[in-house]
Amino acid sequence: MIKKILFEDRNDNWEIWQKNSSIERSIKRIKKQLPEMEASKQLVKIVKKKYKKGDKVLDFGCAAGHFYLSLKRIDNKINYYGFDSTKDYINYAKRYFKKEKNTKFEVQSLFSMSKKYYNKFDIVFCSNVLHHIPSIDLPLKNLIKATKKVCIIRTLVSNNTHLSRFYYNDQTNRKGELNNFQLQNTYSYSLIRKKIKKIGNFKVSFLDDIFDGKKINKEFTKKERKRYPGLTRHVDGLQIAGSKVFEFKWIIIQK
Repeated sequence: MIKKILFEDRNDNWEIWQKNSSIERSIKRIKKQLPEMEASKQLVKIVKKKYKKGDKVLDFGCAAGHFYLSLKRIDNKINYYGFDSTKDYINYAKRYFKKEKNTKFEVQSLFSMSKKYYNKFDIVFCSNVLHHIPSIDLPLKNLIKATKKVCIIRTLVSNNTHLSRFYYNDQTNRKGELNNFQLQNTYSYSLIRKKIKKIGNFKVSFLDDIFDGKKINKEFTKKERKRYPGLTRHVDGLQIAGSKVFEFKWIIIQK
């Protein structure tokens, strides 16, 4: 008789921030408890080259909206929309930015965005989200459908696809499955181009991720690591989370 093999890693409950919204540090950045994210600085430079006065800008996967504070350097009255699937983040953003009349926050999912937002925004960006979700086909489609001009994505890209999970601890559910994880998926350049090609014939380019490694390491403190085990650190020009190298790239999709 062949014994049935039980695999630990079979849990599909990947939306860890729905279980614990404090795992996202966006609120800390808004409160100035943490410095401006390094990615925010480069985002401003990229958006500035595409932006025209009056443009509507969508931040999909906005968390509590910390990118808005950086984008205001381009235009203090920039028309900013923030979408996120986690209600706690959107509710916080609505309270915090309630006096900012040019902002709008709404609960929307990359997997089920309302069709009323098709071609609604001039610039759409999605930073640090796609590598944390189990499939990027529908999210890519919705991001591209939402924009009239350009879509900007920051995620993990390399020569080869590498799908992986980072476990915050060794806790298991009743079935004995490891249960407390975050996806850390890397997609190849060729696979991303192939997926975008299925959506439409757009101009696609990749930009290197630029960051100050010393500033990243300043956040890699014992206190922060204890609460946020998946933090990245800088070693010899590379960003590393746990035992995995994070090869961030910016994907520019031009309509």
